[in-house]
This record gives sequence, C-alpha cells and structure tokens, in this order.
Amino acid sequence: MIRRIVHLAALLALAATFPACTHRQRDDDEAESVKSVVAVKTAPIVRADMETVVIATGLTEAVAKEKILSPIAGTLISLKVLEGTAVRRGDVVAVIQPRETRAAISGAEALLRSATTPQEQTEARKALALAIQTENNLEIRASRDGVVASRSAMEGEQVAENAELLTLLDLSTLVFVADVPLADLPAIRRGERATVSFPSLPEDTFASVVEAVNPRSDPQSQSVRVRLSFQGSSGKWLHLLLTEMSGRARIVTGIHPHVLVVPRRALIRNDENDTYTVVTAGPDSLAHIVPVEPIARTDSTAEVRGTGLAPGMRVVVEGNYALADSTRIEPTPSQ
Repeated sequence: MIRRIVHLAALLALAATFPACTHRQRDDDEAESVKSVVAVKTAPIVRADMETVVIATGLTEAVAKEKILSPIAGTLISLKVLEGTAVRRGDVVAVIQPRETRAAISGAEALLRSATTPQEQTEARKALALAIQTENNLEIRASRDGVVASRSAMEGEQVAENAELLTLLDLSTLVFVADVPLADLPAIRRGERATVSFPSLPEDTFASVVEAVNPRSDPQSQSVRVRLSFQGSSGKWLHLLLTEMSGRARIVTGIHPHVLVVPRRALIRNDENDTYTVVTAGPDSLAHIVPVEPIARTDSTAEVRGTGLAPGMRVVVEGNYALADSTRIEPTPSQ
C-alpha cells in the first residue's frame, strides 16, 4: 500500500513539470523568432534610360610636341630655359658656339699662353681679339609656343650635329589616349561622347569625344589605343591637366530605353559560376532571392533582367550578403 502511494506521488510530481517545460519551450521559440528578423535597407526598382558604356584607363598626351635639335656641332654656351618654362614662338632657347669658332679662340688663347716676348704677346692678343670679334655663335629659337618638358644637354657641353637639346609641348593640344580592350572595340565609334576623370582631380570630370582609333593593337595587353579630344569652351582644363596624367575614360556607346534599373549595391555575384542575384523585400516581410542578368552598368546603377521583377518593387541594398531565402526581414529605406 505504501509503495503504491509513493509511485502515485512520483507520477503527480512528473506531471506537474510538463506545463513548465511547455511554457519554457514556447518562450525559446518566440525568442528565436525575434532573433531571426534581420534589419536591412532597401531601394526601389525603377524604369529609366540606361547608357551602355566602355570603361578604359589611359594617359594624357600632347599631340603637338617638338624636339629642338642642334643644327651644328659645337659648344652649348647657353641654355636659357628650364623644365616648365613657357616659351613663345621666336624666343631664343639656346646658343651654340660653332666648332670652328671654338677652335679659333682656343688657338689664339694657346698662342697667348706660349708667347715669351712682348711682340709675340701683342700678336697673340690681336689674334684672340679677332677670333672673338668674328665669333658667329648660333642662336636657336623656338618654332612654336609651348612649355619645356625636358632638357637633354647642359651648358658648356660639346654637342654633335642634330643632338637633342630639349623638348617643347603644346599643352593646348592635350588629348586622352585610352587603352580599350579588344573585346570592347566593336562598340567604339568616332564621335561618341565620353568623360574622363583623374584620381589626382577627384572633383573634376572632363567632357570629351572619340577622335580616332589606332589601327594597330597591342598583342601583350590585348588592347587598342583610342584617342579622345577634350571638349568645352571654358578652357578650365588647360591649367589643370598635364601630360602623362593617368585617368579613366567612360565612353558612351548607346542607350537602352525604359529598362529596369537597380542600385548596383543590390547585385550579388556568385564567384563560383559567375551568376548574379538580387534580394527583394516582399510584402510578407520575407527576403526573396531572384536570379538576374546584368545588362549594363554605371558606377552606381545596373540594368537587370529577371523573372517577376517590376518597377516599384524594393531590393535589399544593405544586409543582402549571406541573406537566406525566406528570411524574415525588417526593411527600412536606404538614404
């Protein structure tokens, strides 16, 4: 009898714990549900005209450049300009003493040094004065306006005929030469508008136009040099740009009208198979992963094609990476 009473008491005690366990499990489930809500930021899908572009890096280059050469052999007795000096057409940039004149003066100076009598000294001085008087130094003048980019000789140096003395650049003829990948070349046409930006001038963008395409490609880089001329009447770029400045050209090759456009941050790339998805924020407060095909892109937007996408739908632009399908989300608009 006592054994039966103890057994019944144990059963009653065990039964009393079930409601507490059930209540605790419910609390854990609710806590887990609250924890699974992910805060994200979203932006709308819109319809817009989308430019197709080719992006290429390159350098500025002066079309008009001149290497000033020595027309005769002799001594460079004066080099009147330094790197960065602006010169005008006709300015004297260098003076060369011909080899024959230098020889006559040197010979007279040698006679004067070797003279031992007053008469020999007098004759040597006359010869030296005559050599100096008949000195026919050659002045070399700039044939165009420009800025000295480099000097290749120094004063007092003996220079040969046709030796390079300095290089002049006409900065008003600056162009941008872009290295366009061969795969993008079919889209490039003369007259297409473009913009050029430079890391050294982050606040400025320079309007330009495709002027010419080099008929030869570079087999190593698999690219073609495309020349862009700068446009605009302000002349602002004249004092900002220098030669051999690295930059990036954005060449507009066409327009896709009235297409679906999302912020570029919405695109998620799968590196393994090179595919893309976006995450939409549905009215059910769940994340929905949608495969898409990017068609054209800018720095901040992308044209996409995907099943079920429509203008006004919202896509996740922050918090979308590693977000599983059907995850409960708490969306807020992106600023």
